[in-house]
Amino acid sequence: MGITKEQIKEFAKSIGMDMCGVGSVDRFVTSPENRHPCDTLPGCKSVVVVGARLIDGVVQANFRAFEDGRNDLKGIFGTFGYTLLPNFELTYVCYAVAQFIETNSNGIATPCATGPMQYGMPMSIRHAAVAAGLGEFGYMGIVLTPEHGPRVRFGVILTTLDLEPDPMYGGPSLCDPDKCGICAKVCPTGAIRAPGTHELDHVEIGGKKYDYTHVHFPKCRKALQAMTKALGGRGDYLMEDDPTMEDLSAAEQRMPVSGVGLQHIESWHCGRCQSYCPSGNWNARYMKTGLSGGASNAFIEEKM
Repeated sequence: MGITKEQIKEFAKSIGMDMCGVGSVDRFVTSPENRHPCDTLPGCKSVVVVGARLIDGVVQANFRAFEDGRNDLKGIFGTFGYTLLPNFELTYVCYAVAQFIETNSNGIATPCATGPMQYGMPMSIRHAAVAAGLGEFGYMGIVLTPEHGPRVRFGVILTTLDLEPDPMYGGPSLCDPDKCGICAKVCPTGAIRAPGTHELDHVEIGGKKYDYTHVHFPKCRKALQAMTKALGGRGDYLMEDDPTMEDLSAAEQRMPVSGVGLQHIESWHCGRCQSYCPSGNWNARYMKTGLSGGASNAFIEEKM
């Protein structure tokens, strides 16, 4: 009894996924300690990655917040584009695909956790997406896909099935930071530094090398969690311009527990880099449709 890669992909797309790819386990030889697929599933041979695009109408809610001052609409992005629905959907799909594999073959399948319900991080989902041929790393370290740019959420299923791997993405480059750098320009805390100002991180996957910036984690969380009033928060909890991990931890202790959604500390208040990255036909889908104003984002209009 056995199933093919094509059957797995067809099943994933039949239950709502926009994309599905397969990477062979040998593409993970550079994984850090305890982050290799076989550390989670001994005997793993293939890594199946599913992807759900973010709805354009949800992404535009971020433009209303950033361009029109409608912070009350951030909940749309938080619910349908960040912490809740995409991750619930991916959690369900990862379980369903794993069940499909085990029901229709002699293979073992392990769905990996995603979203606010997860505990721990057995492996990097974004590195798995690249290894499965679904895209490449952008300068900001988020996976860019040719169809939707960075506006995709991914889920991972490990399996002992020896599936034919998809080719690594080999199309036109999806990011040119020297000519763009929009992600750094829209970052409200400087967590993403300007291209050409520092050494980049390097990773090799499946024989291909990728370079991307090292995002300053405390600065990024400062914006994601809206830890100041200026960032849309309810109080000023993290006022340092260059916070350390200790500063971040202390600020999180001072923040009240959120009564909204599933998170004790809300982490959906930013997403500027993901929303404004021009990859994935951004101009035609947002600027030219009027979903993004453009006038208050002249630097974006220049890059289109």
